Amino acid sequence: MAAQPAQSIDLVVTSPPYPMIAMWDDMFGQQRPMIARALQQGAGNEAFEQMHQLLDQTWDEVWRVLKPGGFACVNIGDATRTVAGGFALYPNHVRMTAHMHDLGFTVLPCILWRKQTNAPNKFLGSGMLPAGAYVTLEHEYLLIFRKGPKRAFKTQADRSRRRASAIFWEERNAWFSDVWMDVKGTSQTLDKAGARPRSAAYPFEIAYRLINMYSVKGDTVLDPFWGTGTTTRAAIVSGRSSIGYEIDTALASVLDRTHRAILTSASQ
Repeated sequence: MAAQPAQSIDLVVTSPPYPMIAMWDDMFGQQRPMIARALQQGAGNEAFEQMHQLLDQTWDEVWRVLKPGGFACVNIGDATRTVAGGFALYPNHVRMTAHMHDLGFTVLPCILWRKQTNAPNKFLGSGMLPAGAYVTLEHEYLLIFRKGPKRAFKTQADRSRRRASAIFWEERNAWFSDVWMDVKGTSQTLDKAGARPRSAAYPFEIAYRLINMYSVKGDTVLDPFWGTGTTTRAAIVSGRSSIGYEIDTALASVLDRTHRAILTSASQ
């Protein structure tokens, strides 16, 4: 994101690759070979830290490009994994929050996204025997960070844009709750040749809510992990501009198809 000017973005809404989730091993390992070696050697904690150090580079850029008073909203889940015969939780939200705090962000109350599951047997381990089972992981985090003090709307034009962006009372009550249980996951199957099997996309509703909670019409929203363009779709629907970055070139055709569909709908 080096080409993006400093303090040019009003809001960041994104969901990065989750460290220690197996589908991202190759991606992390290709960028930093020591991660692949750590996983091969059964050094789970080392791989976890190295993966986050890669992500830290993006969070550093997020700090640089955000305007004072701007928000960064990040959907991230923890990981459970067995490495070298040992089962453990890898707390991605804790590690990321610590780095954002060190950068200078104000850490605000987060939202737990309680994801619905259809698994008939949800427990892990030996079930009915005490001290033999593990709590299932059925939630993800929507972490909320602000750069500096509260945003000021000093001009009449800014105040007018803010009023035009007001949400309904019912939306305010539901969206600003600390637990979201009414948002289902989205299909992640990719049918494009050359693309990875799963998109890892988060639901449109997640991006749509966060954009309307933490920005106003006409703002610019950035997604540094663009994926299939969910954040951009939500930004367009919400009357915001959008910028996205994606290193997986195999997703280009998916993004192009999606955005052409958006523009067609908007013109009708």
